[in-house]
Amino acid sequence: MKIKGILLDKDGTLIEFEKTWHKVFQNIFQELEEDYGLSHEETKGLKKLSGFNEQGFEKESLIQYATVEEILMQWIEELKSTKTGSPGNKITKDSLGELMERHSKGPDAKIIPLDNTLETVKELYEKGYILGIATADSKQSTLHNLQLLGIESYFQFIGCDDGFFRGKPDPHMGEVFCSRFQLKPEEVLYVGDSLTDMLFAENCGFHFIGIEGTHNEYEKFIEQGHPVIENIGELEESFLTED
Repeated sequence: MKIKGILLDKDGTLIEFEKTWHKVFQNIFQELEEDYGLSHEETKGLKKLSGFNEQGFEKESLIQYATVEEILMQWIEELKSTKTGSPGNKITKDSLGELMERHSKGPDAKIIPLDNTLETVKELYEKGYILGIATADSKQSTLHNLQLLGIESYFQFIGCDDGFFRGKPDPHMGEVFCSRFQLKPEEVLYVGDSLTDMLFAENCGFHFIGIEGTHNEYEKFIEQGHPVIENIGELEESFLTED
């Protein structure tokens, strides 16, 4: 059956995950110490929880696969459990969310597309595929990223952490995508770079193609029988047509 709809993850699939977000989170942790009064041990705990180190991110890190809401909740729980001191009333889930949102749009948030992303998205749109995003990122950050890349207009669906959609691997985003455009699950391809993305596609009944990256465990995509590519420019017509 021919593929009619293509859902894409954002970070690590459309844009460089580590090059885009490492400096952003480095700045967030720095501000938490300098302006919010967290101790070095407290930020160290948040970094470990998040899969952040000074060289980059650990494979399948919390920052890679979790929604903003999930990250914030886990950060708050980590700070509550710390024994090194209290961050006081300045640290709340809302204040952390505002901090994260501000830095995601700051001058150090360099949105770097993966190779062939921009031209491929345009080409898929012009071929008539229904294109959508299914990401763990917030709506504001997602739209900001797509606008900076100049590809927002090619997407007819934005599934993100906006208070309505349930996060991956829950199939909610995929179910809404299919319902909105009257698609059968077997008519949809999902492309992503994390194990959560693979589980999401499987839970939805979608075809799945994994992105090979240094920060993910793409070998497990292959073990499960899914094709793997380095960037979406390698999407071939054979992937988009089922005999």
